[in-house]
Amino acid sequence: MTNNYSPRPPRCVLVNVTTSESIECLFNPTQLNEKIQVVWNRLVVPGLSHQVLQYQSTANRQLSGIEFYLDKFFAAQCPNHPDIMGFQTFLRTLTVSSANARDFSPPRVLFVWPGVLSFDCVLIEVEFQYRQFAHDGSVLVYTATCTFEELVELPRQ
Repeated sequence: MTNNYSPRPPRCVLVNVTTSESIECLFNPTQLNEKIQVVWNRLVVPGLSHQVLQYQSTANRQLSGIEFYLDKFFAAQCPNHPDIMGFQTFLRTLTVSSANARDFSPPRVLFVWPGVLSFDCVLIEVEFQYRQFAHDGSVLVYTATCTFEELVELPRQ
């Protein structure tokens, strides 16, 4: 009998498609919030007591409020000793257009969570919350709360 037990499940990975850089998350997010917004035209018809709704479009899907937890103590126990501030630097690079981008488009991100999700997107919001500091002022624990918006490719004709 083979024991397929793994001490840690597969980690979520973020890939900057523009630069081919990738980074593995220290911990998987504890939850995923998928948001789909429908855009309706509100038509006013004289004499009607209500507005008539007419479908206009569906907005791009969003993964909102995705919280990544970074802990220097836990990272020190990992085999490759990841730098928790490197994750912050990686996310910050996703907030500006590449110097090589001719159309000033945002960097594309591939959000991959093995067995759960693969999402081609852009980072539209990130908030860093610094929760614990060392005596020298360096960050020991922080969270990065992100919102990603799906990129939908138009069919080629």
